[in-house]
Amino acid sequence: MLAKSPSFTATVSAITNAFGDPTRRGIYLHARDTEGGVTAAQVAEQFGVHPNVARHHLDKLAAGGYLEVVIERPEGAGAGRPSKRYRVPVDAKTDVITSVRSDDLVLSLLGKALALLPRDKAEAMAEEVGQEYGRAMAQGLTGADRAAD
Repeated sequence: MLAKSPSFTATVSAITNAFGDPTRRGIYLHARDTEGGVTAAQVAEQFGVHPNVARHHLDKLAAGGYLEVVIERPEGAGAGRPSKRYRVPVDAKTDVITSVRSDDLVLSLLGKALALLPRDKAEAMAEEVGQEYGRAMAQGLTGADRAAD
């Protein structure tokens, strides 16, 4: 059995916390698709939530590294809190949401293909593929070269 890596567990928890809420997923997609990023006021208006709720979602995405925060203070601005603009980092390696959506198609196809196999063969194949995939993920997250125990 493959030992659980603290790094793997933390990664899964971070993704679940960041995108487990449908409103937060929508806010991420909106920020990704809006040139220059978004403010809490814009998100509040777009999603029909209070600005503090919008700010909470944006800050949670920023804390997970899915959005970056740019502090703006327009020239001639008086006293008060500077404006925060949230945007998807330019150097983001992958688009988490899009990759999950494209996986939906593959999963649907796989499910239908497995339904055509006898149950014992489908279960054996699914287990084998799952173990191989789990090993590859663990190695990628930890840099470990060891196989399952």
